[in-house]
Formats: sequence, structure tokens, C-alpha cells
Amino acid sequence: MKAAMWAYPWDLLDEGVNTVADQLGAMGVTEINLATNYHSVQTFLPHNPERRTFFAHASSYFHPGEDYDDVAPIPNETMGDNDWLEQIVEQIQDTHLSLNSWTVGCHNSRLGMKRPDLTLESPYGDPLVFGLCPSNPAVQAYLRNLVADLDSRAPFERIELETFDYFYGTGFGWHHEKYHTRLGALGEFLFGLCFCDHCRSNAADAGIDVASARETCRTTIDAIADGNFDSERSVKEWLADHPMVADYIDVRTSTLTSVFRLLESAVTDAELGYYVGFFGVERSWMHGADLDALADFVDYYTVVAYESSRDTAVEQYQTATDLAGGASIHAGVLPGHPAVHDEETNSEIVRGLADAGAPRLSFYNYGLLPERNLTWIANALEPYSR
Repeated sequence: MKAAMWAYPWDLLDEGVNTVADQLGAMGVTEINLATNYHSVQTFLPHNPERRTFFAHASSYFHPGEDYDDVAPIPNETMGDNDWLEQIVEQIQDTHLSLNSWTVGCHNSRLGMKRPDLTLESPYGDPLVFGLCPSNPAVQAYLRNLVADLDSRAPFERIELETFDYFYGTGFGWHHEKYHTRLGALGEFLFGLCFCDHCRSNAADAGIDVASARETCRTTIDAIADGNFDSERSVKEWLADHPMVADYIDVRTSTLTSVFRLLESAVTDAELGYYVGFFGVERSWMHGADLDALADFVDYYTVVAYESSRDTAVEQYQTATDLAGGASIHAGVLPGHPAVHDEETNSEIVRGLADAGAPRLSFYNYGLLPERNLTWIANALEPYSR
């Protein structure tokens, strides 16, 4: 079983790429999933020698090439003339580590604020600026060009995709969102269902009465907010009673499948992976992702099994296997707060996923975990590192 570690560029550069490589090698980790294009973040860094926190706008950690159309990633302003990806690629070649690109796609509040015409649009017409809409041709071109740019600039073994979809099945994704209305999974999902020009046009072309579907979503959200409709109603049960909205959702699922066909065409040598399981693998359809269909265009899925017990982690893994259309299933583990608080639980999760057949585990996240938790990883991997 292979082992990888997610990491931010500032942690590798602050601590030293060779120093990090030596530590990971001693732990049994052979791959780095390096953040290359990422959403806005504040990190707490318990063992970083230079700082204890780092703030970053949604940005790329490289200077983009020229082969973009209307939309391009915005490089992180703290890099200056430096190119963090270029620096790390140069230094990591002399280590045992292979390098993967951990790439965030549509979750980009910086681009969304700059270009609200590219974003998801709620049934009420609100631009949801935390998420770009994959139905928009300009966004599709951006995602393809981003992947192609990364594939051309570094010898990545893998390019791993996060939020190359319709976000997480919710209309809330800002970092300090506030709402005191119990919308439940149904209300949140409907509020995040995109009705931008492109989503509406695609649905209309499929013969759907878009105006009626939109009004149905609005009236249901308002009824939930007013306490006149059950906020705990199952999303799937509600859709069974509202087939027009269900058909609308099916159109965007087909659209996302076509987007992944574009992404596959942009990659020449690297394997292509897609992260699934944020808030449950069974909710992937709420992101617009048909895992069976997308399996034709990716080499594997990484199920985000940030769970607190062996049983729940293995359950997520098995659910992904059932839905994945034959694609290989890797797994991600969070061996720290808020998921795991003791070494034995972490070891049990690793053993459980290994026994379930996971060919590769990724651990989240080198710079965010205390040294103690890194030791937990090393001890859990020891039986698989011989």
C-alpha cells in the first residue's frame, strides 16, 4: 500500500524540501500531494519553524502560463517574482518523493468576486461567488487550461481534482456565512442549485420548463424558511415528487460528465484523480457527479474518509467502490482534530482501509498536524513499509 501526504508549499519551503522529504521517508510516505491552485485559507501550523499561521486568498502557487482564454488563476501575491511550484519541483527531484498536484477547481471566491458572471446562481438570482459554475463555457475552458498548464510545467505523477463540480450540494460555501434559519439538507441543496444562464439554457434545450422548476425551488425554500415545510425532508424523496426539478439536475450531471471528458484530454502523462466524499460519498450526485459515468475519464477516485472510527471510514470506502464504475478507489485520512484524537483510532482506520483493499492512502495534512500526530502516521504505516 502506497502512502502520500497532502501539503502546502509554504510548509515545504519554510522547513526545507529536503528536511521534509527525510521526515516523510522515515514515516513510510513516498508521495506529496502539493497544493498548486487553492481556495482561500488560514492555516495553523504547529511545527512550522517560520510562522504559526498563514493567510492566503484563493490563488495559484505558480505563475500561470499564457495559454488561458478569458479566465486565469491569480498567483499568490506573497510569492512576488518567485514561483513556489518551480522551486519545489527543482528541489524535490533529488529526494525519494514523487510529486502530485492537488488542484482546486470551482471553489474560488477570489475569481467569483471578480467575475460574478462565472459563478453559480441561486434560484433567486443571487451569484454564489464562492463557486464557479461548470456549465459556463468560460469556466470549462478555465478548468481545462488549468489542468493542461499544470500537466505541462511539472513532472507530476498524479493530478488530483478537488471541487471540479457544482460544489458540495449546498448554497453555502463562504468562510463566514451566517444564517439562523433551519433549511436542512433539502433547503441548502435547493438554494445552491444553479440557475445561471448556461444551466437554464442547457435545461431548456433538454425540454425542461425551467421557469417552473425555478419557481418550485423558490417556493420550497421559502416554505422551509417560514417553518411551513419539513426541513428534514429527504432530498431524494422530495425530488421523486418533483420530477421536473429532478430532470433539471440530470442535465447538469450530463454537463459535468462532458467537462471531465475535456479534463482527460488535457492530461498527457499524469494519472488523473478526483476527490469524492466531502459530506458523504452517497451525496456525490448532489455535486453533479455521476461516479459511474466519470470513471471513463479518471484513473481513480480518492474518497475523503475523514472519519472517527474504522467502521465509518471503511463504510465510506465501500460506498465509493459500489458507486465508482470500476475505477480504482484510494482513500484520504485525517489523523487529527476534529476526526481523530488518539493513536489507536488512527491505526485502526489505516488497518481497516488497507484490509478493505485501498492501494494508497493520503494523510491530511503535513503542516497542519502536530509532530505527535505525524508519529501516529509513521507507526500506523510501519507494517506496510517493510
